[in-house]
Amino acid sequence: MIRRKPKGISAIIPPIFLSIGYLCSVSRAYSTSRSLKMVEGHSVHRVASLHRKRLVGKKFRAWSPNGRFTEGSRKIDGKVFTGIEAVGKNLFAFFADEDDKNRKGDYIEDNVVVMHVHFGMAGNWAVYHTMEEEAPEPRKTNRLRLEGLDVVADLHAMTADYGGMELYHKKRSKLGEDPLRHDSDPERLWERIKKSKKSIGALVNDQSYFTGPGNIYRAEILFKAGVHPDKIGKDLEKHEFDRIWSHTVSLLKRGYE
Repeated sequence: MIRRKPKGISAIIPPIFLSIGYLCSVSRAYSTSRSLKMVEGHSVHRVASLHRKRLVGKKFRAWSPNGRFTEGSRKIDGKVFTGIEAVGKNLFAFFADEDDKNRKGDYIEDNVVVMHVHFGMAGNWAVYHTMEEEAPEPRKTNRLRLEGLDVVADLHAMTADYGGMELYHKKRSKLGEDPLRHDSDPERLWERIKKSKKSIGALVNDQSYFTGPGNIYRAEILFKAGVHPDKIGKDLEKHEFDRIWSHTVSLLKRGYE
């Protein structure tokens, strides 16, 4: 029997470390391109950061090329893109009429239209600066196109829905602690985990507990923390949880940067 010699980098680096390294390098590459591929929570945060610079503050004509976001596009058509926020793998975009502000100059919350986006495995939100390049023809997966004076943005996503601020609050209430957000509360998360009968492996991947990491991150987080994925949450020691949270934060930050 002839044994074939392994080829390529995968013959040297264990698959999990290759995957993490690949994800981080792909994410950094996409951060400078016009089309942003979604992988895990850190990528969604990068989209939010970039689109605050590219889209927020501008008024757009909105329409749905594939007809799957027709009503939603009508609701935001002609409005100003006022803000964008990432919570784990979820993205929230906010739109309002240009003059719909209170005396302090803030947009009136009751009149804001919220768009909730979940990209799935292969979604993206591509931006084209029309002074430099021509936007391509929409594709069949194109749920939303935003057309501004000097920019076109094409959204491709597994899920896109719309509503008022109540939609944001409802979705947000079902999500857990996002390690990339300043308002994350690991102590609140610990109080829930130490009462759980689920395995820590399942909890790290449960978006109502840890919001952002997926399968690949879960594996490296627990490996670095030295905690077996089958260990039950209520059996976890506080110092073990602290290590898990610390590595969750550092790994997602590395992916984001």
